[in-house]
Amino acid sequence: NGAGKSTFLNLMTGYLQPEKGKIERGETLRIGYYRQQGMDFKAGQTVFDIVHDIAETIEASAGHSVPAPTMLNRFLFPPETFNKKIEILSGGEQRRLYLLTVMMRNPNMLILDEPTNDLDIMTLNVLEEHLREFQGSLIIVSHDRYFLDKTVDHLFVFESDGRIKDFVGHYSEYREYMKEQEEAER
Repeated sequence: NGAGKSTFLNLMTGYLQPEKGKIERGETLRIGYYRQQGMDFKAGQTVFDIVHDIAETIEASAGHSVPAPTMLNRFLFPPETFNKKIEILSGGEQRRLYLLTVMMRNPNMLILDEPTNDLDIMTLNVLEEHLREFQGSLIIVSHDRYFLDKTVDHLFVFESDGRIKDFVGHYSEYREYMKEQEEAER
């Protein structure tokens, strides 16, 4: 905590500008950014309004189109919830809908800042499945070791002194490596 992970992501995505230097983004870069703050919505909007405003069909990573209602179903919104107002959804349902809206924008770089906070087990399973199919670059900031083990194979470990360690492997492998390093230092 406090090592600058969210600030780093906000710089990468343009939510913050660097005090010095510049960040260049490729012309074809489409960033999907799932932020801890959640989504903004207008009072009175329904679940279907939010999704339909993004797209009627979504280009899936496998190259085929998926209708918006199908995506809603995948993200655990059955048809009877389509006309629910966003403001009456639970916090977890709002986070799930926000996650869906990020995915629907068909990003080629996906940034997830603490995605497992406020999501139930079923939604996490949907997210993990979606990430397995995702064809772009993926950056996840998380303290959820189990989720990291299932979704990443390369770590940038932000340390409190401002250093960033680069480690190729799963989080459990990194923990084992760190134990070995500590034992060797003793």
